[in-house]
Amino acid sequence: MKRASVIAAICVALVVSACSDHSQQDAAACSRPADESSRVETARALVTVDASNFRTLIDYWAQDVVHREPVLTNTGRAEVAEYFAAMFSGSPYGFPLDRKVVVRDEVYKSREDGSMTYMATVQWSGTAGNDFFLQNGMSIVKFRPGEGCASYQRDYFTEGDSWWNIPAFKPGVEGLRNMYIAIFGLSLRCFDDDADGFAKYVSSLGCPLAGRDCNDFVPEINPAAMEIPGNGIDEDCDVATPFEDPASQGFQ
Repeated sequence: MKRASVIAAICVALVVSACSDHSQQDAAACSRPADESSRVETARALVTVDASNFRTLIDYWAQDVVHREPVLTNTGRAEVAEYFAAMFSGSPYGFPLDRKVVVRDEVYKSREDGSMTYMATVQWSGTAGNDFFLQNGMSIVKFRPGEGCASYQRDYFTEGDSWWNIPAFKPGVEGLRNMYIAIFGLSLRCFDDDADGFAKYVSSLGCPLAGRDCNDFVPEINPAAMEIPGNGIDEDCDVATPFEDPASQGFQ
């Protein structure tokens, strides 16, 4: 009986230990409450992040968060931390150290599956060189069912995304983003907005065929895709392969 009791006690201890370890891992994964008001507070904190508090807010994002803004996309807490550390490093090309973000208007919705989406119009301010600036933008923060840490954040504060596929503006947008990747020493990362393994930026050396993805918003379009002749879409990003309908080009 004693031996059985000892074995039982050990088993209970192991179970408790396992539960404790699991709870600690869960706590490390996300320490934020998942009720609606707490999520709103978390979202506000993330969209107004600045040089003084970004390090303390890292665990407000889920460990596998996707954080996107017009210049770069960061996947996971480690990349988000690296990004903000670089942007608030004091470089004239990063965020101003006195940058402040104010929420102007906000809306949010909790769904039946336990997820929530938060949207806010915001205004950035700060000093760039000798000039003080104000810049308007918008942010979206999403929470998965039952989670209190943000799994997705999208910040809009330039027209770069919508201008990328306009031929006249593409070189300027591409040049600016390549400059940022190089300046902040992030060349070995794969900045791949549509997650197809190919980058549109030549500086993103962590992707195969860097700079060859002609549409980084559609995963079915990349240098490894199968070209479909005649549909007017350049799937394989190679103008040498036929993709236009000959009839549409005046050929019969």
